[in-house]
Amino acid sequence: MRAHAVRAYISFFFLAFALRGERTLGQSNADYDRAIAAFQAGNYTQAAEMFVAVEHARPGTTDALVYRAKCLVHVPDFPAAEASLRSYLQHQPQSSDALYMLGFVLNRENRPADSLEAYTRAAALKMPTSDDFKIVGLDYALLNDYPDAIKWLEKAVALDPKNKDAWYYLGRAYYTRSQLGEAQHAYQRVLDVDPRNAKAENNLGLVFETRGDVAAAEESYRKAIDWGKDNTESKEQPYVNLGNLLAEQNRNQEAADLLEKAVALAPNNSYCHLVLGVLYRKINNLDAARRELIRATELDPQNPAARYQLGRLYKDANELDLAKAEFERTAELQSRAAAPKASQPH
Repeated sequence: MRAHAVRAYISFFFLAFALRGERTLGQSNADYDRAIAAFQAGNYTQAAEMFVAVEHARPGTTDALVYRAKCLVHVPDFPAAEASLRSYLQHQPQSSDALYMLGFVLNRENRPADSLEAYTRAAALKMPTSDDFKIVGLDYALLNDYPDAIKWLEKAVALDPKNKDAWYYLGRAYYTRSQLGEAQHAYQRVLDVDPRNAKAENNLGLVFETRGDVAAAEESYRKAIDWGKDNTESKEQPYVNLGNLLAEQNRNQEAADLLEKAVALAPNNSYCHLVLGVLYRKINNLDAARRELIRATELDPQNPAARYQLGRLYKDANELDLAKAEFERTAELQSRAAAPKASQPH
């Protein structure tokens, strides 16, 4: 009887353990479903925490860490997203989806060489998409390798001719290489897909301005300003570009209005303050010029153009010691920028 009792107890113990496991698994699945619902509803911070709980309940057995990384990309918190993906890849090293996402996250962390390494590993497992080729192109642009950036961005648009972001970045790469005809074509392809794309129209204005077609450039900048009003995002660039263009034509009051608007839209953009400061100095509004140029150097202390313009202002005001310090700083920054740089791995 005693042996029978022991066997009965053992049977009951394993039955209870199995039932507890089923409840845990069921609860974990329910938690996973709730986390997915929060993610789909756009509650990214809450969903990220919920996916942590799912992973804790069933470590290494779900894609909770990948979804957590997706949440953190939206927050955004790219270092935390990277950590989540690397933790997942420890259990699932052959996950192409996790590797592609890691490549994207590393690109956003301004780590192009590491991003390319992740994409290379991912591509060995699964064919890249158009968006994957796009990010590879952007990695090469960050490495200042524009021929390779163009190569991969061209692959992106060949794979998906309606990928407007890939066309836009391809236009930027062409423009950087002074391939103005190709750049114009790329921006026009963006506008074919999205007819009121303010960024593409603004950059089309840059192409026209570089070619010396002032009227066409002004028209494009004004379109970009008008279209940008339909979007909640800050659209300071067409204001800066049009303000610059008008200042060169001595339409100073119109230029000042535009550049002041640019500063209001992007108060932490050093270039906006720099261009406005230069215009104020041109029209002899020296107090305002001083304010804007000092702000430009505060926001971007390593910008030699801002340092040089501030030095000129101090010289105009006969503050020669301050002017000398700014000119010396300008020369130092220019010398540093001209020094040969070690090549970065591709």
